[in-house]
Amino acid sequence: MRVRDTTSGSGAAPSPAGPSASLHAGPALEVALLCAGLVEELHPLLRRLTARDPRERWQRAGSAAALLRAAGTDPCRALALAARERAVDGDVHVRAEGADPDSAALRHALRVWAVLRAAAAGGAGPAAQDAERYVLEQRASAVLLGAEPDDLPGSAAEVEADVEQVRREAAGERALGAVGAQGGARRPRTPFPPLGAAPPPWLRADALAVALLPGWARELFSGAPHAPGEEELTAALAALAPLRGPGSPA
Repeated sequence: MRVRDTTSGSGAAPSPAGPSASLHAGPALEVALLCAGLVEELHPLLRRLTARDPRERWQRAGSAAALLRAAGTDPCRALALAARERAVDGDVHVRAEGADPDSAALRHALRVWAVLRAAAAGGAGPAAQDAERYVLEQRASAVLLGAEPDDLPGSAAEVEADVEQVRREAAGERALGAVGAQGGARRPRTPFPPLGAAPPPWLRADALAVALLPGWARELFSGAPHAPGEEELTAALAALAPLRGPGSPA
């Protein structure tokens, strides 16, 4: 991954008054993180790292949501939650079995992208300036998880570039070169991953996460469950009740 310019905004910190507070306030955050986790399952390296995590898919999303919320409101809690995440199976968020350390940055970019995507789908997408500010605010949470600051996206355009890299690698286009780019052979479809023994509200959230996936990601899954359409997704995101995850306060 290219080294990014960290001279502008690298010291930006989340503020309760910033866009992170509103984007992380409701259960659309968990839906976004479920969506990002599904895309990770399509990427060869990220899927291997995720497989080392003993938690169920919904538990990983719940823990990530708790960390992102705490990063903007309670730095001490955020540090504790990040330490737990990094302790899972030998700090898989940074290196595992020779993984390039920028895998943490790719995971981070997917989460930022999915949160912005969920907000737009729910009819509450931030203005362009606030979206850029959100990208900068979220760098701190990625560093807590062990990402290298120079690897992290510093703008919405860089987030999109990282997601495009994930798309290409998920479809096998990097290995296939021009043949893949022209729509040639692709990797075999990935079986849709089970959610685990999740509470019923999380089952609904997962269906919304499937609906939030872009078309290219849905096409790479086999056995994906039926997802609501665009209009139903907007209404469902607005009506979704708060979800309690593993990292939620009692």
